[in-house]
Amino acid sequence: MSRGGGPRRRRTRHVSAGGLVPWALSLPARLHVRWLVILLVTVAVMGVYGRALVTADPMPPSQAPAAELENGSEQGSAPSTTAAPTPEIR
Repeated sequence: MSRGGGPRRRRTRHVSAGGLVPWALSLPARLHVRWLVILLVTVAVMGVYGRALVTADPMPPSQAPAAELENGSEQGSAPSTTAAPTPEIR
């Protein structure tokens, strides 16, 4: 005795109610080319990022921020009479 209980039916394809975008997004999976799409997207993103790195303006040279002293003058602008002189290192 068979357990099926009736004739087998083939599954019919039905159009999803999602529309064109879900259909287009599922197309690589249905065509079994997911790896190709992943590879193409990865190469495209790496190319865009590489172009942004190559064509970007150079970073400005780093400079230490000017710290203000207690009397309101900037450090390094004029020698202070109250500070001890720094020894020269040779």
